[in-house]
Amino acid sequence: MSIVSLPELLAGAEKGRYAVGYFESWDIYSLEATLAAAEAERSPVIIGIGGLSANHEWLSSVGIELYGAACQSLARRSTVPTAILFNEGESFAESAGALGAGYNCVMMHTQGWSWDKLIADTSALVAASHALDIAVEGEVGALAEMTIDGQIDTSIGAMTEVKQAIDFVDATGVDCLAVAVGNVHFVTSDYVPKIRVDRIQEIREAVDVPLVLHGGSGTPADQMQAAIAAGITKINVGTKLKYVFGNALTAAVGQETDPNVVYGSRFDADLNTVASRALTAEIQRLMQVFGSSGKA
Repeated sequence: MSIVSLPELLAGAEKGRYAVGYFESWDIYSLEATLAAAEAERSPVIIGIGGLSANHEWLSSVGIELYGAACQSLARRSTVPTAILFNEGESFAESAGALGAGYNCVMMHTQGWSWDKLIADTSALVAASHALDIAVEGEVGALAEMTIDGQIDTSIGAMTEVKQAIDFVDATGVDCLAVAVGNVHFVTSDYVPKIRVDRIQEIREAVDVPLVLHGGSGTPADQMQAAIAAGITKINVGTKLKYVFGNALTAAVGQETDPNVVYGSRFDADLNTVASRALTAEIQRLMQVFGSSGKA
């Protein structure tokens, strides 16, 4: 199947009542681990990188182009349906920089923007992207975030309102919509969000585009499955993946002494290869939770 559009992936998910995972990567090892999981599970998948926790100067100078090319190369070799996302750019300019760089879908992180700016910049991104057959994910509402000390900052959170979602989709023409329904960004503890399944249902009945749930790292399996049943067709996971990879990497450090073997060799003892195996296993588990296994 190789590279397919995000709307095609999400249409299949909606019809089959499952969700496709966007598993955010940060290097070649994590990209390869994601696709290894998709191949093993025979699952459609969305790969890519994001701007929310990355150095924006680096992204704009080389990162977006570098990872777009890497994603393209790996996705072309994939035997499962694969879309390539530049996720949560900090501005129109940054996300527009991903157009023509190997991604077939883009998204801006717009939490805290005024309504006028949100509509104007999203509409502009949609126009520029659709001219190149690139899809756009938009967002309305704002997620609470877990801070570095493990506290939940609810001051920035704002539940997506139904009328707000309708107006946004109508005004911008986005291809899918990320909603704030109790989901939380950056969860690394045992904190359990409370997903408003009823709000997902209300929004799904009111708009004609697929719905997206960010904050998959802290959302337990039963709530993710309830969200999928209510109309979610794409779930984003990032923080949890770095947590799994980092723990496996830390556990492996010091077990070998030959730097030629443990750093970048791609042999079994390569520290990043060891961590990648743990990452692949976690992504396979999530695909099973999402119901996308076997849907390729």
